[in-house]
Amino acid sequence: MNIHVPSTYEVYRGWQSIQGTGLQIGTAVLLVLVLGAAFGMAVFLLPTFIACRRKVHNAAVVAVVNCATGMTGVGWVIALLMACMMETDTQRHARLRRSEPATFLSVP
Repeated sequence: MNIHVPSTYEVYRGWQSIQGTGLQIGTAVLLVLVLGAAFGMAVFLLPTFIACRRKVHNAAVVAVVNCATGMTGVGWVIALLMACMMETDTQRHARLRRSEPATFLSVP
């Protein structure tokens, strides 16, 4: 019985033929993972971005709700509703100049 034990060079050449160029495959996988994580974080933090862009009076509250409970899905929807419905700084200043009472969503 004749058993052939491959040398290190033969194993390396065989691995290269299977892998193609390992650097390109590894780089592509890493790039997809990094882009996927970045996209996921952007979607996860969308309520916080909206609250900051709208200049919501209590944007920090939206950020805390988003980060603390956003992973449940329900918390993310609540944070998104808060970001879209809470009063902005401009609305708050106009309301305070007119001395109108605060509503539920405009209480600081």
